[in-house]
Amino acid sequence: MDPNTAANTYPEDKKRQDGLIITTVVMASVAAIFVLGRCVSRFILIRNPGADDFLMVGAMLLTIGYVVNLFILRDNNLGFPITTLSLDNMVVFMKVTLAIQAMYYANVFCIKTSIVLTYLRFAVSRTFRIVCWVTIAVHSVFFAVCLIVTLAQCRPLAKMWDLVGAVEGTCINSTAFFYFTSAFNIITDIWILILPIKTLRSIQRPGRERLALFLLFGVGAFATVASIVRLHTIYIYTLATDPFRDGIPVNLWSIIEVTIAIVCGSVPGIKPLFSSRQRRATRAAKSSAGSGGSSAPGQTMTTAPRRHYRLGSHGASDKELQMQQWRAAVYGSGQAPTDSVELVGGNIGVKTDVVVRYDRD
Repeated sequence: MDPNTAANTYPEDKKRQDGLIITTVVMASVAAIFVLGRCVSRFILIRNPGADDFLMVGAMLLTIGYVVNLFILRDNNLGFPITTLSLDNMVVFMKVTLAIQAMYYANVFCIKTSIVLTYLRFAVSRTFRIVCWVTIAVHSVFFAVCLIVTLAQCRPLAKMWDLVGAVEGTCINSTAFFYFTSAFNIITDIWILILPIKTLRSIQRPGRERLALFLLFGVGAFATVASIVRLHTIYIYTLATDPFRDGIPVNLWSIIEVTIAIVCGSVPGIKPLFSSRQRRATRAAKSSAGSGGSSAPGQTMTTAPRRHYRLGSHGASDKELQMQQWRAAVYGSGQAPTDSVELVGGNIGVKTDVVVRYDRD
């Protein structure tokens, strides 16, 4: 049946379909804004992109691919009764569903790995770093298993969209697999959410940064709730007598889950955009580069570096080094834009303050 005819015949189903598309576009647009802000911050302002940034960009591209696939499903009457679909519609539906499954697992892998790599930016203890890398390794294995099972769920794969029995072969119990992967994702969502709490609590931060962290964890908690709701929609979907009509909720909550996770994972990366100190440092660096590092006419510029040595093994010094690591997670390269900190071994921190003076002739 033509999509316009189906819409006129089943207006309520058309409303549900429109709700899916509108929500998808809005959520994907919000996520794209945050990723764009992250890219401007890390690639242009502080000029220190990392693997976490590239993975989040990859997640955003996969989300865009998900959106494109949902538009394809819309054009093939997603959300309408099976009686409105032709055989070609159903075949396209099954093929696109396979693509969405693979893209979803890749998307979740990119997002969660990016977030854990961001944790490593402010990791202080060796134990915390090891736990982060083990978490990444577990997610990597899980993603590989999900991708292999998804692409091999039917043998041959064409059996998946064979709706007339023309292809001989077998398929696995995909329902059990979906339950397993969804439950695993919920558990790892909670794990990643609580993983940095102990480390962050030990870092002394201003009140505004504490509030930002509270909001960040609140958004992360909502992403976990979205994962739980998605699991429920999978359960409803497996009981459906018409999977073509009842495929909207699971897709809706899948897109909500990944876009909220992208926003949550990108919040720390966009902080330099709202830091006046970072903007001043960036303008100063560009000005210095543009003038070749020379001073204004009639002025001489001198710099006087001051180095402060301190032990980083006990007491307040540990707190200072942890605070610097926290700023490294925010600013990307070391600390506040006006000073430099390095570790020279044995937990001895060396801080260099560069004082710039302009003296008129």
